[in-house]
Amino acid sequence: MSAYKGLLITKDLEWSELIQQLLENENIDITVMPEWKRTFQEQQSYHYIFADMDSIENPELLKNNSKSSMIALTRDHDFLLARTWLVSGAKDVIVFPDEKERLIELVRYTRDQFRLQAETSLGYGTGQVHAFYSAKGGSGKTLLSAIAAQSLSIHHNLKVLLIDMDAQFGTVDSLFGLQPIRSYHDLIPVMEELDIRHIQNVSNVHEETKVSILTGPANPAIAQTIPDELMTKIINVASNHYDYIILDLPTNIDNLTFTGLSLAQHIHYIMTPDSLGMRAYKYAEDLFERYQIGRGDQYSLIVNRNHPKSELTVKDIVKIIGRDVQGTVSGDYFAIQPFLNMGESFFKKKKDKGTTKVTKDMKKYIDEILKR
Repeated sequence: MSAYKGLLITKDLEWSELIQQLLENENIDITVMPEWKRTFQEQQSYHYIFADMDSIENPELLKNNSKSSMIALTRDHDFLLARTWLVSGAKDVIVFPDEKERLIELVRYTRDQFRLQAETSLGYGTGQVHAFYSAKGGSGKTLLSAIAAQSLSIHHNLKVLLIDMDAQFGTVDSLFGLQPIRSYHDLIPVMEELDIRHIQNVSNVHEETKVSILTGPANPAIAQTIPDELMTKIINVASNHYDYIILDLPTNIDNLTFTGLSLAQHIHYIMTPDSLGMRAYKYAEDLFERYQIGRGDQYSLIVNRNHPKSELTVKDIVKIIGRDVQGTVSGDYFAIQPFLNMGESFFKKKKDKGTTKVTKDMKKYIDEILKR
């Protein structure tokens, strides 16, 4: 008996035979139907739904189907139609039969996600939420949050979700060389019944590091339409699946930023060793005290771009603010820049400490955080 069940919706008999032959070695038991009926899902639980886009007029009919991974199949490239299907929850759109190899790759990739889902039901995933924040723009918090996520995944074999909380101008995707089509804005229609499958459908898994990345719309107008409770639900659901949820927070304090700070079990504040960085820290410190955020061991201070010629030394900073510094990251702009430009991973394998001072310092910092 096959371990996985699939439903193929198509009126094309030739496609039906070809797809069944293609998937016969993938341990999937295929049921073929000429059209979609909601009763299918009530009567039978399917791991996969392969949908012939020509056989389904309205993909919205499948939108709330969170139990299955939907793969849309089309004969021709049509960007607008493909986007409609992706927004409706399709894992991907495959031009068939031209991209039959990519279909097989997608089936195998999705199978790994089913295994992760099974681990969740067994109680895996500690769901620790860590936020990277700075009140000063250009402090390097996005870079450090990305390096932290990669280190947790590669060096410690942990399941990591990195969320770009800057819904207006987020840039996390560029650090991983990604061009995401969907964002957490696309989860608004399913917010009330949100589960991990919805989040997986709009997130991207970085192949080299296995870090899952969930991005924002990167559009100021669309960002204003995101409900306050959406991010709370995303983080709560993700915490039952991932070991670590890393939040890259924007500098400005809006509803999303405040939600991230409030839900974080640990806040990593990024400070640059100069008077502007010090002033911004003082503003943030007042805000944190007022709202009781980041108290005690829930808060760590990282001095980024530390250099012998910096305006302030680490000792100066400790003396002025009366607080210890938990991590220092060296300034190494020219060494780190090629990684940023090419979207390459900062670590390649478990024993890799990185080739720059920045990556080495961050790996050391993450190792120390996990020992606490």
